[in-house]
Amino acid sequence: MRVMLAYFFQIMHPLLQNVVSLILRAQLQTTKRLEKKVFDFPRVLHPLYLFEKNAVFYAADLEKASIIELSAVMFDILKLAEEQTNEEIVRVLKTTYAEDKIYEAFERFAEFEREGLLFNRGENLRETFAVKSKRRQLLVAIPGINVDSYFDIETLYAGTNMALSYMFEHLTKYVDLHFAGNQNRKLADNVYEVDISVSDFGRRSRRINETYFGILTLHHDQETWLLPLYEHIELPPILVQCHAPRGHGGKAINSILRHYAAMRDFDAFTAPSDYVREFYSDYVWDSSFFNTLPNGVDSRLFRPMDKRKAKQELAEQVGDERIVTTPTVGYLSRVQSEKGASIYLKLAELNPHLLFLIAGPNLGRYQSRELPDNLVYAGFHPREKLPLVYNAFDVYCFLSMSGEETFGLTVLEAMACGVPPIVPNFDGVPSVVGNTGLIADAENFEEDIATVVSYPSPLDFSEKINVLLNDDEMRQELSRKARERAVSFTWDKTARRIIKCFERLHEKRRLVSPNRLLNMFIPTPSEAAHGLETEGLAHQDSEWLKYKSIVLGMDQHYERCLIRDAAYSMHLEDGLALSILKNHTVREAEAVLAAVVEDEERAKATLKRVHGLIQATA
Repeated sequence: MRVMLAYFFQIMHPLLQNVVSLILRAQLQTTKRLEKKVFDFPRVLHPLYLFEKNAVFYAADLEKASIIELSAVMFDILKLAEEQTNEEIVRVLKTTYAEDKIYEAFERFAEFEREGLLFNRGENLRETFAVKSKRRQLLVAIPGINVDSYFDIETLYAGTNMALSYMFEHLTKYVDLHFAGNQNRKLADNVYEVDISVSDFGRRSRRINETYFGILTLHHDQETWLLPLYEHIELPPILVQCHAPRGHGGKAINSILRHYAAMRDFDAFTAPSDYVREFYSDYVWDSSFFNTLPNGVDSRLFRPMDKRKAKQELAEQVGDERIVTTPTVGYLSRVQSEKGASIYLKLAELNPHLLFLIAGPNLGRYQSRELPDNLVYAGFHPREKLPLVYNAFDVYCFLSMSGEETFGLTVLEAMACGVPPIVPNFDGVPSVVGNTGLIADAENFEEDIATVVSYPSPLDFSEKINVLLNDDEMRQELSRKARERAVSFTWDKTARRIIKCFERLHEKRRLVSPNRLLNMFIPTPSEAAHGLETEGLAHQDSEWLKYKSIVLGMDQHYERCLIRDAAYSMHLEDGLALSILKNHTVREAEAVLAAVVEDEERAKATLKRVHGLIQATA
């Protein structure tokens, strides 16, 4: 009996294995399907045109300007997509298709949704924006960011991101903000994320122009995604915020110059200080493309407090009573080399009679070092607690030497708290301080190395720290001036300047003229050659030829652009500029003329003259 059972099991074992395997596989597929929650219908569709050709099914996604090939079951699902649930769709179609095929179609639709095709992701945009606000709308395009982070300032560390967060908040007083993203949803009052990617901008340029007052973006030196957008004349003005004008081994400068050359006449940069325009005036002919847009400060949050109480409270938190009894120098930043951390350590060593406080996320690589006894790490503090930290400082040191310091937001915050700053004499930071602090010497470099563009003098900083701490009257006077100056920098002013800048760009856009002029380049005998023809000399020899350009008095439609003569002679470089401006920007023509015309002033005059001619004959 045992032998028979063993024999029976030996025969049935593989069959049982297969049955168990099939059951487990089916269970696994069901589990995966449940875990995935594959794709929930009903869904709001993009405007679609469904059609069949040569027994193949297609959906034309009119919103994305794409044609998508579909299976028969997907084709039928789309007809039910906006009204039926998953279960209802399965019940309707399972008489025609196997359930597995229907669920496979659901999974394929999920892939299309991730690509931004067929389906409106998130809320119904048509309902969300049904209010049709009379307010103007700006499209904010900053790829690679988490949009939500800009509305939770405690998650932000970099000064640039904090500045953007404040700026967005105050812009909503005047315009609606639409962030290019992955779904359609309302983020806050007058703030939305919209399901549109940068790759959609070109093919949807007319629609974007009808909807948006302008496109606001942020420059990064390694991002080239913006460059193709300048080719689309239909897109509204593009305003590129520049917070890092140099550094990174020249990459930043080269990137800015590429954007400058490609920009349309009605695009522009903004930067937090005049320094950026002055810096680039050495590189470009038209520095008006660089607009100053100072940062602001929340002067209600950052305000003077009772200094002794602030010192006492911070001393209790840190556990160091010297904060109350010893003159205190402050540093609030990431503790990194380019932010001047090493110089700050040197200042502590030079001044053992003073207390040097560091407030930041952590001590970074300096954590493992033996630090001077008078250097105290005050820890990381949430933003609403920073006024307490600033008020515990007697003076504030800003030591950053990075090419990304166009303003110095922490300097303005310290000033708003009535703390006089000491800053290095480089880039845009002194323009923020004005006469409310002391400017220390710094050795500035024409070329950056590893993002470092300057070296603040530790000795001069040390001297100025002691001057300020030893003169109570001076310190109090600068404290008063610092507060007065800081409150003049408001985020509301920044927001209004952005709106004004877009308005000016729209004015420039209305003045843009097409280049309709026809010109050609020809060889022509010189006067000397004409005089020698009777002597039998070959005037065709190249040494007797001159080359010039002529502009015709009519365009390709036989419209008279110029009166009297049918053709006018021009300098060769005039014709060159005229030809370039057929298909390229004025800035690109600038680059060519700068390379081929030795006299820069003559090259500038040529471009100005030719551009004026185009404008006059449009």
